[in-house]
Amino acid sequence: MRDVFPHLCPCTSDGRIALADSLQTERFLDGFSGFRVLPWVGGVSRKHCFPDSALWRERFVSSVVALLNAHPRLAGIHLNIEPVPDGNEAFLALLDELRQAMPEGKIISVAAYPPPKGSRPFIKIHWNKPYYAEVARRTEQIVPMMYDTSIRSARFYRHLMKVWSVQVLDWSGRTEVLLGIPAYEDSGARLHVAETESLRNALSGIHAGLETYRVLPDNYAGVAIYCEWEMDASEWAFFSSR
Repeated sequence: MRDVFPHLCPCTSDGRIALADSLQTERFLDGFSGFRVLPWVGGVSRKHCFPDSALWRERFVSSVVALLNAHPRLAGIHLNIEPVPDGNEAFLALLDELRQAMPEGKIISVAAYPPPKGSRPFIKIHWNKPYYAEVARRTEQIVPMMYDTSIRSARFYRHLMKVWSVQVLDWSGRTEVLLGIPAYEDSGARLHVAETESLRNALSGIHAGLETYRVLPDNYAGVAIYCEWEMDASEWAFFSSR
């Protein structure tokens, strides 16, 4: 493990990120000395997050910078706004403004959408190659959310993970990639079938994708588990064995 993403969501509708107790933040950083700690900030579009608004973006950026200045040991931020449709210019503007304002050396990590599942992408939940390039150019780390596919066939999901792994790595240029994998139940959710979108199936598909390379891409940094608080002992044992 190298990176941790402590949950600091959602932000307020006026652009301020969620409050973090200063003493507890420093205790957390003490406990994770040697890790890159990137607070997970953002929220739901049109409810918590309004990147189309220049004023909202200004307040959000200011709030992020204040957190990083108050706690210099933080490595940066992990930005998760959902949904962000393919080609969304306001999200790119937010990334540009964050980069300009953030202290030097701090990381911008983004929770990204996966590539299309087929020839007719649903732009609200999939990003195409040109948009990946735009996001990658503005960030240090991309973490595609490779779940919530509504797929019920384990074989199809493993194949999709193989394809997506290669596409994301190839589309992200030199930007670091952590492939986001599911470890949650979300019982009754329409888009997530836990028996299909499992840690085992996700890793099987990713490994198949990585095996297509003669040499692993330089930007491949591993996988990111969503989410730690739903991992059980058997899942940790399986993950450790891989």
